Amino acid sequence: MGLIFKILAFVIYLIAGLWGLFVSLGIVVDHLGPVIGAIAVILAPVTLALIPWYEAIANSEWLLVILVYGGGIGGSILYFIGSALDKD
Repeated sequence: MGLIFKILAFVIYLIAGLWGLFVSLGIVVDHLGPVIGAIAVILAPVTLALIPWYEAIANSEWLLVILVYGGGIGGSILYFIGSALDKD
C-alpha cells in the first residue's frame, strides 16, 4: 500500500519539477534573452529555486511558487505517508 503513495509522490515531483522548470526558463528567456536562457538550463537547480520567487516579488504572480514549492511539499508528504505504511 505504501508503494502506491511513493509512486504518486515521485509522479508529483516529476510533474511539478518539470512544469516549474519550463515556466521558469520561459521567464528567463523572455526577460533576459536566449543566451542567458541557455545558461539557465545548465544552472537548472538555481533557476528552479530563484525564478519563482522573482516572479512572485516582481510581478505579484505567486502561481509558480505554489507550483514548485507546493509540489515539493505535497510530494514529500505523500512519500512520508508511504514510508510510514511500509514499516511493519
